[in-house]
Amino acid sequence: MSALGIDIGGTTTVAVVLEHGRVLGSHQVATRRGDGVVASAVAAAREALAVAGVERSALEGAGLGVPGIVGDDRTLVRGAVNLGIEALDIGSAVSEGLGVAVTVDNDVRAAVLGARHLMAEPAAVIAYVGLGTGIAAGLAFGDRVLRGASGMAGEIGHIPVPGASSRCRCGQLGCLETLASGWSLAQRWAGDIPAAAMLAAAERGQERGEREWRAFIDGIAHAVRSLVLTTGVDAVLIGGGISGLGAPLLDGVQGRIAAWAEDSPLLGALDVPARIRLLPPGAQPGAVGAAIMGSAAWRS
Repeated sequence: MSALGIDIGGTTTVAVVLEHGRVLGSHQVATRRGDGVVASAVAAAREALAVAGVERSALEGAGLGVPGIVGDDRTLVRGAVNLGIEALDIGSAVSEGLGVAVTVDNDVRAAVLGARHLMAEPAAVIAYVGLGTGIAAGLAFGDRVLRGASGMAGEIGHIPVPGASSRCRCGQLGCLETLASGWSLAQRWAGDIPAAAMLAAAERGQERGEREWRAFIDGIAHAVRSLVLTTGVDAVLIGGGISGLGAPLLDGVQGRIAAWAEDSPLLGALDVPARIRLLPPGAQPGAVGAAIMGSAAWRS
């Protein structure tokens, strides 16, 4: 039996068909905002099924990850600010469009399962940090994914960080997302990939580029350090579109935390840099994790 996974991001929506741990087919479309996310999810899912050559009747289930607050009902999403959604019963709507039951959860909670699967990560306690349109973390303790009392566990993008003072889309001041998210970088840097434009400017020695690159790396390093100190995760897996910056991102974050550790015996003993890894380019942990959530074994 196969399982379908759908990952709704602020820019693109990706669907995959997973069978025995292997991706049989995938497809991505541009994400529509508001109620249009339903049409995006259904379109991506239908094309992924066609690519995989799998009929909907052959699915054991489907999972959907969405960047917002998902409660215990596992169908309603609230506060998806980067999608322009206040409240939407997305699970029922997508289920009706596809003719298959859909289990919904926050996108990074799905992605931590997918990242562990794709990286064959042996550590029992891990975090996945998604750097995309928004920023959030998924936490897995063995086979248990931390959801929190209100479905808000891991919203590190909305933790204020040193050096940030701008107003976030969430209404707070100085959130990590105002420094390092896709939406905030797009406001300050032109080009198809604003984060890459910032890095290129920094590498050319442009003063503004260097300043913003330092703030960007500082913010992410602060979030990673906070995750390790508060949760004790053995591994921090970084993915999302911005992770495509590759070695400069990984080296920058590891180097910044290593520099802090020189003045802190506690950080030095934890060896945080050794716990950080990047997912390979093109990995789709959100969609793969959503398929795992939708599988009969996971639901049981």
